Amino acid sequence: MSRLIDETPDAKSWVEQTLSVATKTRNLGRLGSGVIWTDGYLEDGEPIGGSDPSEIINEIQESGLPLLHQHDPGCPVGRLINANSFTSPDGTLFVAAIMAFYEPNSVLNFASLDINPFPEAKLPAILGLPRDARIQLAADPRDVPHPWIDELSTDAPLSIERMSLSLNDANSLKELIHIALPYAALLWNPLVMSIGEQAGKDIYEGVHQWLEMLWKKLKDLRDPILDIQAHHNECTVSFLFRGNDVEQHYAAHAALPAATAQAAKLIDNFEQRNLVLKTLVYEFKQSRWIPSYGVLASGQLVSDSNILIAHEQLPKELSIGRIRRKSKSREH
Repeated sequence: MSRLIDETPDAKSWVEQTLSVATKTRNLGRLGSGVIWTDGYLEDGEPIGGSDPSEIINEIQESGLPLLHQHDPGCPVGRLINANSFTSPDGTLFVAAIMAFYEPNSVLNFASLDINPFPEAKLPAILGLPRDARIQLAADPRDVPHPWIDELSTDAPLSIERMSLSLNDANSLKELIHIALPYAALLWNPLVMSIGEQAGKDIYEGVHQWLEMLWKKLKDLRDPILDIQAHHNECTVSFLFRGNDVEQHYAAHAALPAATAQAAKLIDNFEQRNLVLKTLVYEFKQSRWIPSYGVLASGQLVSDSNILIAHEQLPKELSIGRIRRKSKSREH
């Protein structure tokens, strides 16, 4: 689809000028351009990327969006750092974007920032329940069937907000599921001294039991990636559960409260150095949660892990790490 840029003088000029500016002001890696949206249609009649590109353009211009390998939240490839819409001479509406692909020399590590990726952190003695507490659930129905999602939603301890995840991939190798929970729900464990009120305690215990049920349900899927998300300050924290090994997921779940407390402390330590983390992703390896990588507000990647894919091995088609906001709620 990059031919659309070459065939459209306004788009070609915009790409050249924007790349020139980005080269002088950014240190995110190798820069490139491409088409991320057109008004073409998929076989099922859904416009690629949604029917209105304005929302995704605004999001990219304001804060950028991640580029992922095969939709995997644990495999960052780069970022979309700018975008604009154009109309080709043949009348095709499309969105051109500027992409920054991470390179080893553009990646920061925790030591270079004088930050310990495993800070000491204590579990809170008291937990409170947010008034708007709910569970957000996102999956692509072409990969994860509606009945599976419906069954998962039936016994949820909080209202479910179901959000659309459109991967635009007819042959997905993995089933990606996002579940967002209140941050305190991931901190809960039986040793917490107080929950504030009995209703809150019941909900936290319910979330704990609901997740244990979820580990068993993952066995129904082929090769799932479950992204358990929560927010601390301005940062989205993700804990990735891979595959359908129930016993491993039980172990990862048991280690989750301590890792969640550690993640909050790590985010706070970045802020003390006037650095704002927007994304922090954990993987469960060797019986512990490890911070795989973080993304700063500047877009720079922070990682001690060898997670980058060599440029020559990158596929032509990459995915955008974004959940569409169209949603529906279910009360329980």
